[in-house]
Amino acid sequence: MRILEVKNIPLALVLKKLVECERKGLVVKGLAKRTMELAGILRKCDDPEALYEELVKLGFSDLTASMIVDIAPRNRDEVRMLLAFEPREVDDGLVSKVVDLVTAYCHE
Repeated sequence: MRILEVKNIPLALVLKKLVECERKGLVVKGLAKRTMELAGILRKCDDPEALYEELVKLGFSDLTASMIVDIAPRNRDEVRMLLAFEPREVDDGLVSKVVDLVTAYCHE
């Protein structure tokens, strides 16, 4: 296996890609296997891919969108902490929209 692309994506999407590799008959072992186990344990969203796409459409970087999907913040203060990596100022309306999206796509 070799690295073809480097991109920030949520752990749930990493899990999906690694499961696809296993289905194709590729052997997933070592760090990749441990990552699969961790991603399965930490998964909080029912549809992480849809949430990630919604966040990117709102203009968030792939790093911020990934962190939001992985952590699934439950309130505005938790969202604001994750916005430290954004190069722009984010207003309260957008923060509330993120909380609403996380509530719609994720479980606890």
